[in-house]
Amino acid sequence: MTGPSTHTVIGSCPLDCPDACSWVVTVTDGEAVRLRGNPDHPFTAGGLCKKVNPWLKHAADPTRLLRPHRRVAPKGPGVPFAEAFEPIGWDEAIDDMAARLTAIIDTTGTAAIWPFAGTGNVGFVQGCGVPVGSRLWNHLGVSGHHLTICSVSGHIGLGYSTGTGAGMDPEDVVDAGIVVIWGSNTLVANQHWWPFVERARGAGAPVVVIDPVTTRTALRADLHLAPRPGSDAALALGLCRQLIADDAVDHTFLADRTLGFDEFADSLDPWTIERTAEVCGLEPGQIVQLATLLADHRPLALKLGQGMQRHAGGGQAARVLSCVPALLGSFDHIGGGLVYSTDDPYRLNRVGASGRHLGDRPRHLAMTNLAANLLDVDDPPVEALIVHGANPVVSNPDTVRVREGLSRPDLYTVVIDIFATETVDYADLVLPSTMQHEQWELNNSFAHLYLNLNRPAVEPPGECLPHTEIFRRLARAMGLDEPALYVSDEELISELLDTEPYRTAGITLEVLKEKGWVRVPAAPSPYRPFADGFPTASRRFEFVSERAEADGHGRLPNHRPPVEAGPAGGSWSDRGSGCYDLIANGSDGHVNSVFAGTALVRERSGAPPVVLHSDDARRDGIADGDRIEVSNDRGRFMATAIVEPGTRPGVAATAKGAWSMDVNATVAERDSDMGRGAVYHDNRVTIRSLGRTEGRPSSAKS
Repeated sequence: MTGPSTHTVIGSCPLDCPDACSWVVTVTDGEAVRLRGNPDHPFTAGGLCKKVNPWLKHAADPTRLLRPHRRVAPKGPGVPFAEAFEPIGWDEAIDDMAARLTAIIDTTGTAAIWPFAGTGNVGFVQGCGVPVGSRLWNHLGVSGHHLTICSVSGHIGLGYSTGTGAGMDPEDVVDAGIVVIWGSNTLVANQHWWPFVERARGAGAPVVVIDPVTTRTALRADLHLAPRPGSDAALALGLCRQLIADDAVDHTFLADRTLGFDEFADSLDPWTIERTAEVCGLEPGQIVQLATLLADHRPLALKLGQGMQRHAGGGQAARVLSCVPALLGSFDHIGGGLVYSTDDPYRLNRVGASGRHLGDRPRHLAMTNLAANLLDVDDPPVEALIVHGANPVVSNPDTVRVREGLSRPDLYTVVIDIFATETVDYADLVLPSTMQHEQWELNNSFAHLYLNLNRPAVEPPGECLPHTEIFRRLARAMGLDEPALYVSDEELISELLDTEPYRTAGITLEVLKEKGWVRVPAAPSPYRPFADGFPTASRRFEFVSERAEADGHGRLPNHRPPVEAGPAGGSWSDRGSGCYDLIANGSDGHVNSVFAGTALVRERSGAPPVVLHSDDARRDGIADGDRIEVSNDRGRFMATAIVEPGTRPGVAATAKGAWSMDVNATVAERDSDMGRGAVYHDNRVTIRSLGRTEGRPSSAKS
């Protein structure tokens, strides 16, 4: 008698995390029995985070969607899934979807259809990297989708100074003289980069964290500055002025590689240490201390996180922050520059793979304006919403209005997902999706320079299908005869690899199948993205930008105060009792809202508490462990208070992504200064105690 048949398959994590871990799935007799990190991967080095370690348990969760379902009850929460929907077959589901979309096209036009792709999967085949389905949507000419929920503001802001959102090779941080982590909780949101940071520290580099919240990463720093939310640009301008005053700048770099330094330097006169400290809510000595560290330890590796750009002036803040390594000349040194995005060197054939030649989109809708687009747009109104890789009821700003928009009886909503999320409460049709270890995918990273191939390790359970197959079936049901709509997943991957760097390096799908990952050929090691000039009009780092001026953002980098968060000056007590700036940072239990509703995650993580400074809590009559109401004129949610003296006064900190909590009910659906980014951290709330609860949840600091 022969024993069980066992083999391994190399794949990769698809979640919206910088690390893009390579993993290995062990398969025995057709069943995935183990998933572990790939020890051969240079960056992720065999480790997975605790969010992903239970992947196979999530895949086997009894609440996973395994069949298509059609609504039979009115839209809205409160009705159990089994009562709100009836199971149907794929043919019936796809025929229903095709008929509804065709009717909308015939009566209102293609622009009335909006495919709403989120970052539940950030790959190039099934996820938002192209995004999936774009060939079909381009061919039909439906409304375009602006993926504005994450880091668009920072990318645009950096584009005015460096010409791109591209940063240094994060592995090269080991050669940094100082590491500054600004608006990122690295140990939670980018943990595989931390060992490289520790190697830099071991070689003598101080580690500085700038974050209004005392996160796990902040607790591990040599210096933690907690400025007022939304004051990041002001702090950077004050640092720039101090570095110039101390003659701590790189004059050769400024003369040879930058544009407009003198004009920028003159503009800094108002940003004295005293004014900067007042605006940021810091002590002057803290700013001087940081400026001294920057002057004495070079080069600077400056990590820009997403937290500092989710304000009214988020794009401008990223633009200003980029000036700090420019003054120090850090861009010209291995180990120096910005640690932001590594996306540019991947150089995949996104244009061809997405099928942009197949047709034009009549308009583009920003995903962070979902409520307004559903309730206020009428030229034409959105009549069909196709949601995939997204859970906007949990993730989008202004939850109350999002629910209102999704409740429209005339809106036809299709949700493709693996679980019955809160967005499914408003779906007319629910289609079950495969998970990563059951499908083909190609994943890049925004924290390393290795391209990962994911091969399907097992057959999907039940009737789950990859997103690509769902859209192929939809195209067929709509009677479309364009051959590009029916290519296989492997053909899509080969087309993505059809660019000069990969052809020259001989990197094909077959090569990736053998190893599972490759270092991208456009980023040789050592990698210096600006060695041959910055991709700006002048080919220099631009302290002054005519393009920014033409776009209405000012010729010079500047500080735009937040709309709600923090006063421009004065003390926190100026705002009165119960008033706080709310920050909802990344959870240590899940990535965004993915898996956040499973019993496993709920049992392990619980509902995130809200952390308050002890002085604020005493003033407002809130005791540790109290049940509290967090509210403003947009909405409210309930939570448990944790009172800690180390939290910044005036700031309330919690975690995002939890189901059935409605944290974003308090967040305005208001655009940031650049790219229509969201303003999650530009949010003022009031907090009041509802009385004592039993037990004390774990800290929300993560």
